Amino acid sequence: MRTLLTNLLLWTALLTTAQVMRPLAIPQALQLDTFDLVTDEHTHQFYPGINTATYGASAEYLGPTLLLDRGDTARIRIHNQLAQVTSMHWHGLHVPGEMDGGPQRIIEPGASWMAEFPVKNPAATYWYHPHPHELTAEQANFGIAGFIIVRDEAEAQLDLPRTYGVDDIPVVIQDRKFSANGNFSFYPFGDSVLVNGTPNAYLECPAQVVRLRLLNGSNARVYALGFDDDRPFAVIGGDGGLLPSPASTDRLWLSNGERAEVLLDLSGMEGDSLLLVSYGNELPLTVPGSGNLVWESSSLNGVAFPVLRIRVTATAPGGVSNIPEFLIPQSIPEESASIRTRTKTLTGMGMVGMGMFMINGDMYDMDVVNDTMLLGSTETWHIVNNSNMAHPMHIHGVSFYILERNGQPPAAWDRGPKDVVLVDRFEDVKLIMQFTESSNGWPYMYHCHNLLHEDNMMMLQYIVVEPTLLLPASPTPDTDLMVSPVPTSGLMRIISGWPMHDVYIHDMNGKRCGHAQLNRATEHSLDIGHLPPGVYRLSIEGAGTRWVRMVVKE
Repeated sequence: MRTLLTNLLLWTALLTTAQVMRPLAIPQALQLDTFDLVTDEHTHQFYPGINTATYGASAEYLGPTLLLDRGDTARIRIHNQLAQVTSMHWHGLHVPGEMDGGPQRIIEPGASWMAEFPVKNPAATYWYHPHPHELTAEQANFGIAGFIIVRDEAEAQLDLPRTYGVDDIPVVIQDRKFSANGNFSFYPFGDSVLVNGTPNAYLECPAQVVRLRLLNGSNARVYALGFDDDRPFAVIGGDGGLLPSPASTDRLWLSNGERAEVLLDLSGMEGDSLLLVSYGNELPLTVPGSGNLVWESSSLNGVAFPVLRIRVTATAPGGVSNIPEFLIPQSIPEESASIRTRTKTLTGMGMVGMGMFMINGDMYDMDVVNDTMLLGSTETWHIVNNSNMAHPMHIHGVSFYILERNGQPPAAWDRGPKDVVLVDRFEDVKLIMQFTESSNGWPYMYHCHNLLHEDNMMMLQYIVVEPTLLLPASPTPDTDLMVSPVPTSGLMRIISGWPMHDVYIHDMNGKRCGHAQLNRATEHSLDIGHLPPGVYRLSIEGAGTRWVRMVVKE
């Protein structure tokens, strides 16, 4: 009886305080030689008098905004004070494989990890979040995430708002479900909207051009953002950089992990207000957040609901008064430079929070490399969705460009560099990308960024290797040895100018994967089709000599 009464009182308090507007929390911005982030358990009051158990990164909920300059070296030390393993992924940043913070890079409880990498990305909005296998959704749901803002000289030359917290505002949108005891429920959809961890948030903005850095930090919900008066706004950038010129729209879909930078002209509006809304009623039934009655329920599904109230105040000194006509020229790879076209087919059936979804018929296996790419190469990918719902697909280690959606050019605001793309049911989205970072033995992931699908193994991995590892060894006077084709799907031909006795196959960890006796042959067909995709070392012995060749199994 006491528990029931307590729960009723808590729910009454939630309902009573639900409509009280609260000033938007602005995460602390840090610019340091070395950042120290502590992941730990906390208690936070989203609503007065109601305690909620949370995780944070050096904060009760979420974490600070990290300011980085292109060309500098970032040093970020993670201290794990959680009772479970974690990791930290620098979402969108081009970093070597060993610094990417994927599920292989585990940080044990009580341990620390130092990530150090050159900042190569152009100016844009990126973010960090945990990425431990099968724990990503839980730890992100509890609150571990934060913004990364990269600045560079090209962006600095533009007349854009950049006073952090005044006219340049980080805005992470999340939906959370609260239990009767005040704690979060782990669920694909929430019934409460948090913006920077603030429920029923309002933001005071000066009567001038302001910049909103939008991030969908939800587990699964897709947002269809616009303003209550349908006013147009200017999209100036996406996941990985600025656009060539602002793209005007009155609606912007934002799927999980996606970012967008928008400019809003509030000139002459002092004393007025406007409301940022998510129009869930406009989403197709195949998109999480729509009114699909078959999926998990939420009071926010299939309806238009408020996200952020903007109250316009007096103009700030030195403010921007006009939206620029031009931004940053694009360097989109030529399709003719693509050395390979891959098709990634999404299949399976399920709910938003559960199901069996696959990529090319495979699910995640940490011990299997699914693809091998050449460092510096350009590839074209088709992501084809034959499953029963839309999936936000994220590729680590690169930025890509959308070339086509079902054979049509992308919308103007989708033509910049990206790392997440929403692929709806029966869509075929064509991408182009260049692989500029080496994995160095630590695979990069590509996966659905619905965090529950990701943890349920809708994820594969790839490596990026030096081209010299992949070239067939041509016969020369000193070696007289050739191995081809490389890469191979299984069968290779070894041709030698001297008798061969044995060939040994080892993986990149030094584990022997196979052996064949060649009996002094000068030609041999070697089948490695039974091995998982990856890089292997062939040691070929004969005539008192041993030669080593690197090969790739696709």
